[in-house]
Amino acid sequence: MKKPVLVQFLYFVYRTSFLFGAVILCSGSQLLFAQSGSLPFRDDFSRNSLGGNWKDDKTWSILNGRAYNPYDAGSLVTAKKYAADSYILETAAMGFTGSYWRQFRITFGQADVSSSQSYVLSYSPDTGGQLTLGRSSENIYYPAVLDEISIYPALTDTKWYKFKIARYKSGLIQVYLNQGSGYGSVPVLEAIDLSYQRLGHFGWMVSTQTAAKKFYIDWIEVRIPENEKPAILEKPKEDDLIAQVSAASNKSYRVAKLASGSSMYTDRDYKVTSVPSYLKDASFIQTPMDDKYQTGTSWLTTFLKKASVVYIAYDPRAIALPAWLQDWHKTGDVIGTNDPGSRLLEIYSKSVDYWQIYPRPFILGANLASPATGAQMNYLVIAVQKPANKNLEAEDAKVVGAKISHDRAGYSGSGFVDFVHEKQDYIEWTTETKVPGVYTLSFQFANGSNSNRSMRLMVDDEAVESPTFMALSSWDSWAFYSGAQVILEPGTHKIRMTANGMSGPNIDFLSLSFRSVSPESVSETLAARTAFFNNEMTNPLSNFRPLAYPNPFQRSTTISYVLPETTNVNLTIYTLLGQKQAVLLDQPQKAGKYDIEFDAGNLQSGLYFYQLTQGNKISVGKIFKQ
Repeated sequence: MKKPVLVQFLYFVYRTSFLFGAVILCSGSQLLFAQSGSLPFRDDFSRNSLGGNWKDDKTWSILNGRAYNPYDAGSLVTAKKYAADSYILETAAMGFTGSYWRQFRITFGQADVSSSQSYVLSYSPDTGGQLTLGRSSENIYYPAVLDEISIYPALTDTKWYKFKIARYKSGLIQVYLNQGSGYGSVPVLEAIDLSYQRLGHFGWMVSTQTAAKKFYIDWIEVRIPENEKPAILEKPKEDDLIAQVSAASNKSYRVAKLASGSSMYTDRDYKVTSVPSYLKDASFIQTPMDDKYQTGTSWLTTFLKKASVVYIAYDPRAIALPAWLQDWHKTGDVIGTNDPGSRLLEIYSKSVDYWQIYPRPFILGANLASPATGAQMNYLVIAVQKPANKNLEAEDAKVVGAKISHDRAGYSGSGFVDFVHEKQDYIEWTTETKVPGVYTLSFQFANGSNSNRSMRLMVDDEAVESPTFMALSSWDSWAFYSGAQVILEPGTHKIRMTANGMSGPNIDFLSLSFRSVSPESVSETLAARTAFFNNEMTNPLSNFRPLAYPNPFQRSTTISYVLPETTNVNLTIYTLLGQKQAVLLDQPQKAGKYDIEFDAGNLQSGLYFYQLTQGNKISVGKIFKQ
């Protein structure tokens, strides 16, 4: 039967639209495009009401040709389910305010309009501008994270933004964001997942915990991609600690791993020639040397994915540091270079506070931000993950005199240590630290006796504290004692708790926790050590390593030590390369406590070592002149 003329005409338009990108107007002003690989769906909202294309939701309407939501919640989800297993979903929206804990979501791959099983692209301005691609199975508000980044600066509520989500039959999902300058060639988010293989229902969700804000969608469309893509990720693999590095100059800043032989800069051939052990293979930012004269106060922006200790390697020729670097701790360590201008960079360190942890931005000033002068090399940025707290079980340590018991409730591990004798019983833990800094030594204990019990705590054969464990209600009651703070360098350490004239408490475990590397924490720890050192001098059993204080110092420092017996003593200062700088003492001394002042006024700033020889015993310490 011959088709009516109108039907023939519509069929002709439909067929030619695949070739020429023609547009067919359908009921409710929904537009069906067929350009560039067939567009099965597009809605420009150029009408007075949403119509039957969308699930009924009273929070959504149309205002001035845009989908509109002025409330605190609501879902704009298609009423129809679509069977495409490869598709490109694109949409434009405005109103991304960070106020009132507001969240925005694009859902797709939803098998049922009321189901929580869906892919979710969510944007949360209140958590550092976090953009997350997730997979929801039970709660659409808490999907499993497939990939995430932080948008900085955050999206605003007065600008239109475009989102493009490409999903392929292979399971590859790619997300692009256009903030006004076009889509990038590399997706901002990417994952491979085959959980939901059809387009299904899709749309927008908005929500907030408090007051409502206006939100608009200009258009939304879905089309079939011209070409399939295999399940191969295209987005460059991100560093496990440092992400999204950018600078105000828009020059190249790259993330790499630090090692001897690493390139220092993105625009020079200079290499790293030596690295402290604790920074070997650390994440670091290669900076451009051409930015060395920049003076901005907010210059380099990055995101740290985990709680971190950050290090800055800075030119030692600097006469004054930038203000942003002045409250960092000068470690005394250096990174060697083959730059003929300076063969080393001095290392400063800082623990990153909680608010700077990913996804919050971590921002640094420029190399010569006020009042900096003298630096002629751009700085490097290095980061290591903050050491996790670790509990060292007492029953797994070396136990002498005391006994391992299991006859009380509430302990951790396989048992605890019960001190038997009033003296000499001890527990000795051996542990390794990789990151230098101030650590806190704490203990879980039980003391069911009628009186407090005092012990002696030593670290690497040096007495650091005489902790007192208070009496508790019973031996089945466990308490936590937060004890001494000590400075630990990278390496193996021995921590010993010894009975000190009375039987000790029951000890469950030692907790070793990293505090920080701030100048304040280092100074406080050194001051506490000095006070304890002076208070213990009357104890003939004291066993101290030499102590230098202040350290770091401006001009002079005092090296204190104790001689248990008369012997010949030699105290000499050396450079890092073993060059002798000064002999402070070389003579016999009687038993007692001694304070030897070292005036380093004629020496350059930097790291030095002192060597104290007491008879056959040799002790070495590090001092740093600022």
